[in-house]
Amino acid sequence: MSAICEHLLDNGMTLLCWHQPHLHGIEFGLYLKGGPVYETEESQGVSHLLEHLCFRGLGGLDHDQLQRTLNRFGAEMDGMTAAEAIVFRMTVLPRFFDGALDLFTRFFARTPWTAEQIAREKQVVLRQIEQEEDDFDAAVDAAWRETPTGAFPRMGTAESIASMDEFTIFNWQQLIFQPQNACLVLTGNFSDGMEDAAIEAFSELTNYTDEPPFEQPLPLGFTLRDGESDLVWDEEGGQASVHLAFDIDPDAVNPLAAQVLDMVTGGSCDSLLFQALREEEGLVAEIESFLQETGAFRRLVIRWDVRQEYLVESLRKVFAYLRRLTVYIRPVRLEQARAMFLTANTLVQDSVGEMNELAGWAWVSGDTSAADLDAQHIQLADMTPEDLLDAAQTILKPGNLTISVKRDPAIVTGDLAPLLASLRDVL
Repeated sequence: MSAICEHLLDNGMTLLCWHQPHLHGIEFGLYLKGGPVYETEESQGVSHLLEHLCFRGLGGLDHDQLQRTLNRFGAEMDGMTAAEAIVFRMTVLPRFFDGALDLFTRFFARTPWTAEQIAREKQVVLRQIEQEEDDFDAAVDAAWRETPTGAFPRMGTAESIASMDEFTIFNWQQLIFQPQNACLVLTGNFSDGMEDAAIEAFSELTNYTDEPPFEQPLPLGFTLRDGESDLVWDEEGGQASVHLAFDIDPDAVNPLAAQVLDMVTGGSCDSLLFQALREEEGLVAEIESFLQETGAFRRLVIRWDVRQEYLVESLRKVFAYLRRLTVYIRPVRLEQARAMFLTANTLVQDSVGEMNELAGWAWVSGDTSAADLDAQHIQLADMTPEDLLDAAQTILKPGNLTISVKRDPAIVTGDLAPLLASLRDVL
């Protein structure tokens, strides 16, 4: 059902090909390691700037020529910069495959952007930075991915972008845009001949360096959290917000078990916390959990917004329910998760975009098997409530936990450190 053909080329590039002949389109997804987790104080924001510059000019095509090419395909190309990767994606009809393939090889052509092009794109990025506001969610995210070199914003700072010279830009272009640092994902209605053509085209590309340029650093404090990891964000007005994050040790937890635990905890409308805090208590409007990944590292996140006066009560209730999950998990909840996973994994194959993301981000994480839906179905069929309980006991521990709270100090007064310490003791 989910057979992915994986090709590791001699130049180090990976091609992931997922045939879905029942669909009409083909999606190209180019995933490159890059982003703020690899940058330095001086180079912060360079990955995002490079993403922008690719739309300014790409492998011999200027902006207008690139746009005319996309118009001929009847397509748009999307670009994004995440903490650990730069991604370009485009969906075309099969008859435009050759043209799209040529376009994606141009990312590796080391485009010589002019000083004027760089200056113009810097101004665009600087306007974006001006519109960004520091907020609670950004602070929580930065703390999660902080490494010994720091935790830099995705777009960098106004100072770093304004002062960035052409040497830095072209040096990082060589590091990021080379085959050994890239994965091309093809999903949708393409033939075996098209797959062979992609292999041939990308096999001809060469690297700029002998050694792979990026190895993801371990986030500070990963699975070694304590009260020093917690964050209290003071902000006047609005609702209070809570963000609980449990680091997941990849060597100790089956990734599929973590996904099921997420669904049981707060990841669906029938989850334990959703039913308790929303349906029974009416304490919150919504409560959610999800698995957040930054490359090779992941965590289970539980978050909710709540009226300021109910903040403390909601925290205590959530931790009491989390404690219950480390003692007993009802078998029926595993059965519900099985049904939901089967449906979700079947429906994902009706979208070239969702399939492309699934495979591409699995490569970024360093584990392409995470996109093997057939293997997941087999594992899920064999999973027992005891397996799920083991995962809960391994994940829901104080040493994995970071508690982040946004409160109005005029309403929720005093030092919250003793409260947060007592909540850790519950687990």
